[in-house]
Amino acid sequence: PIFSPEEAVKPIRTIAFALATVSLAATAWAAPSGFAFLQVPAGARAAAMGGAYMSLAQGAEAAFWNPAGLADFTGTQFTATHIETYEHLRHEQVAVAGRLFGGGMAASLRAMYSEPIPERDELGNLIGSFGSHDLEFLLGYGRTIGGVAFGASAQHVRERIADQAAGTWAMNAGASWRMPALAGARVSLSLHQLGGSAHYTFNGAKGQPVPLPTMVAAGLAWQRPALRGLTARLAVEAHATRGRAGLYAFGGELEAPIGASLRAGFRVGDDIADWSVGAGWRAGVLQVDYAFVPSKLALDDTHRFSLGAHF
Repeated sequence: PIFSPEEAVKPIRTIAFALATVSLAATAWAAPSGFAFLQVPAGARAAAMGGAYMSLAQGAEAAFWNPAGLADFTGTQFTATHIETYEHLRHEQVAVAGRLFGGGMAASLRAMYSEPIPERDELGNLIGSFGSHDLEFLLGYGRTIGGVAFGASAQHVRERIADQAAGTWAMNAGASWRMPALAGARVSLSLHQLGGSAHYTFNGAKGQPVPLPTMVAAGLAWQRPALRGLTARLAVEAHATRGRAGLYAFGGELEAPIGASLRAGFRVGDDIADWSVGAGWRAGVLQVDYAFVPSKLALDDTHRFSLGAHF
């Protein structure tokens, strides 16, 4: 079918309004939150595209991004990511997804942990070492109903510093829709980390609440054939997250028929990183991805590696 320019512009205006609404919502959501590791873009491909990935994630990767992406994939998928981040810290992400009950189901584990950190007394004397870790366990399901993909997931998050720990439960939900008026385009909306605050316990008494980084996001991705058999993908997103200013993410990818990909991303409103680059290679059932994310702070740049399989 052939659509007039007016028909094509209408859904674009709707998406622009949704992105602006999400961004403005962030200004009224200023209470600080904990569990910052949940805000690290999951997967090297997504990180290379600046985190503009909610409308592109399908299968196992969708467990971290938008459970609606569990509705439309085939077979069984596996993905694992290792992040070399700031001194003493490591970040791991693992997910597996398959078809079940007429839709797609996924289970994932996300963890950030430290190497031993020197512990000193009030006088500065070395008295030992301690560690810390953050964990997320997640189970999600997605299905297409009436041409729209819907998904939901439940997660348990836990944070530990030395011998103190706190944890809580949360829910995620999302929807995505292929736009008939703009071939190759998909729009998505999602809600993340909706749940109660965690509490540390000190001497038998609850400490101050540690709220989750609850987030509302809207995004648009567009895929089109390019020159010499290349496939081009562009994506834009807006995030409103508790405890931080609104964030815009922009990403692009060029994929060759042989399976090689080049990627770049840009973020507006992020106080840690504002650009990223990366590459990927797909060979048979395997996919290998790499991302380089330089830090704006006086911290180390990060290198991210992902391995995926689709059977």
